[in-house]
Amino acid sequence: MGTDIRHLEITSQKKDLVEPNKEIWSDLGIKQSDNVLFFPTPNVLVPIAFAKFMNKRKVTFVDASEINVSTLISLAADMRLSNVTVKLATPTGKFPIADSTFDLVFSDWGYSHFIQDSTPSTGIEPEALTKELLRILKPEGRIAALDENGPPIMFPCPPEIQSIRNKIDLPRLEKYTMGRRIYGLLKSNGLKNIRLKGYSRFVTRDDGEKFAAELNRRIQHLDLQKDSLVKSGLTPQEIEKYKQWLKIQAGNDSFIVQFNSILTVGQK
Repeated sequence: MGTDIRHLEITSQKKDLVEPNKEIWSDLGIKQSDNVLFFPTPNVLVPIAFAKFMNKRKVTFVDASEINVSTLISLAADMRLSNVTVKLATPTGKFPIADSTFDLVFSDWGYSHFIQDSTPSTGIEPEALTKELLRILKPEGRIAALDENGPPIMFPCPPEIQSIRNKIDLPRLEKYTMGRRIYGLLKSNGLKNIRLKGYSRFVTRDDGEKFAAELNRRIQHLDLQKDSLVKSGLTPQEIEKYKQWLKIQAGNDSFIVQFNSILTVGQK
């Protein structure tokens, strides 16, 4: 790999939604002649920002969601981004792209997003997805995958609240650990020069509205998903206890929410 990935500078200041991503994109050392595939995050603003970052260099977006693909096409047209091509993957994770097409395949939380609705009938599995990405990658091309490294960390968090959080996080464990699993997937499929870089993003009370919005989002999730949470093993009392604890943290100057990710880069 031509350019090593620097460890990202971490601050608690307010930043644009994709500001940390831009530093990663720059460090990927994308050449003017590179043919790049961006395997999108669920948030369509991120691939649109990536298209702007590419600055007329061509990029192809692939997603298995018809809604996401339609939205990306509309946004690219509205913003007159002529460097963008958008394609719809099949429900089983097959890309409508010829073999050995891209110099760089970049997955921005694409692994965990793509498999989140995976069932035995769809056949969308991390191993199959890796082989599909390798199929469309040129010889000596690179795969770069950014994904989660465990559930968000809240500190300070008393043991009884952590126990409740563990029950809430359990159904999403496969998604949360994808960042660590990608290294093994690339290794087992013969990629070389594999490098990993981890980074964290913090949200604190100093972030004002951003902090309040994060806590409110979590509280609303408890209300909206109460029935499914009870079915998964939580009691109504545990849900209410966790919700009240979250509300109290709005006034806690020492409270931190930490999000962790891993960027893994390998060469074919």
